[in-house]
Amino acid sequence: MQADVTQPDQIAEMFRKLKAEFGHLDIFITNARPETSKFFQPPLDITLDQWDAAFDSQGKAFLVGVREALPVMRDGGRIFAITYAEGSRTGGHQPWVAMGAAKASLESLVRYFAVAVAKRGITVNAISPGWTEDSVLNTLPEQAQQLVRNWHIGGWTPMGRLGTPADIGDVVVLLCSEKARWITGQVIYADGGASLMNPEIPPEIQIG
Repeated sequence: MQADVTQPDQIAEMFRKLKAEFGHLDIFITNARPETSKFFQPPLDITLDQWDAAFDSQGKAFLVGVREALPVMRDGGRIFAITYAEGSRTGGHQPWVAMGAAKASLESLVRYFAVAVAKRGITVNAISPGWTEDSVLNTLPEQAQQLVRNWHIGGWTPMGRLGTPADIGDVVVLLCSEKARWITGQVIYADGGASLMNPEIPPEIQIG
């Protein structure tokens, strides 16, 4: 089933089809965004249409998606938002302003929904990956991709590599376990330790 998540009516129709075919839902994950060209502009140049493209695909899509998902979700279900916390807490990568702000709104919504559905035993969490292969990274020019890889392999990610989709998927599997039933409203970093590094000190000094 496919839908343009920036269009609320398409989200609603997708869930109608889901209910008709499957009857209920156990896990809901939001992990969509428009192509980079739709929003990738610095704050002094970005248009309102580009700003809306980012926000419609993140906070707005999550708001509509969760509200459509809850009537078909069984108690004890799991809801996840895939975010990028670094993009919402920093300002150096100027053309990321719309998506960074949109991801911040997504993380805030996770907390509000976590409280709203807690009595049903449904957990709501955000997973924040670092740079990951087979992702937005691969839409960058090849030279930029290699710079990112070399930087992380060289020490910015203490584990010495970029993440993979399987790394992030395994976090979802872990949090879907019954043993994770008491974890809700959290931003879970899945980045091989990259978020632990001090941006003011070269990684060669930090990790020896």
